[in-house]
Amino acid sequence: MKYILGSIRVVLILANTAFQISRLICDEWIHGKTVERSFKHRRRWARSCCWFLGIKIDEVSGSPDVPYGLIISNHRTLLDPVIQAAYLDAFIIAKAEVGNLPVISLGAKKTGIIFVKREKMRSRLAARDKTQEVLLSGSSVLVYAEGTTGTNQTTDKFKVGTFAIAAEHDLPVIPVAIDYPSQKDYWFKTSMAKQIFGQIGAWSTHVKLRILPSIKGTEAKSLMQEVQTSIDNNLLEMQKGWTKIF
Repeated sequence: MKYILGSIRVVLILANTAFQISRLICDEWIHGKTVERSFKHRRRWARSCCWFLGIKIDEVSGSPDVPYGLIISNHRTLLDPVIQAAYLDAFIIAKAEVGNLPVISLGAKKTGIIFVKREKMRSRLAARDKTQEVLLSGSSVLVYAEGTTGTNQTTDKFKVGTFAIAAEHDLPVIPVAIDYPSQKDYWFKTSMAKQIFGQIGAWSTHVKLRILPSIKGTEAKSLMQEVQTSIDNNLLEMQKGWTKIF
């Protein structure tokens, strides 16, 4: 049953993506291309995707308290960027594989996705340079500092690279905590297909999202530790009463 429902939802997401891209192209042709316009259409796309996927937001709290900054989030599932794009206007660091997905890749490229091949040093350096360029231009960038999805109660080890950019240029870092109360949403050593259909094939997916107060610092490692502590503390609060996973 989950594969049938999951397949139906994949078709709906692709159709919705094509529709929203068409709206964006028309809007750009009439009014011109701007980052704000792209984010507006992406928010609409993300919220409609959440509805199609049966995503239930049990908690969403906070909003960015600065005009822009480096947004750092923990990473649980492939749905994280979809959910967060409904509430955060930011360029998103994503694996290069996303750029190979039909239809979705075009929407990603038009609405501010920075692709990176994490196993390639040159690609990582290029993504870091692009991140710095975007931040210094006055736009936010969303980074999953763990580098991959995590299944522990709190975050895995953060990578310090982007924190060095924030520290060097005195940019605010906005911590974000996202978590799910169901074990199906955690990626426990299974194939991508099983993980995807295990999530989108379920009737509903519950999630909590917190956008936390921004933090500044002039030393990258201490800034990273402060941000990670903020996220971890909020994850533990969000998980109260969750006994099936932890």
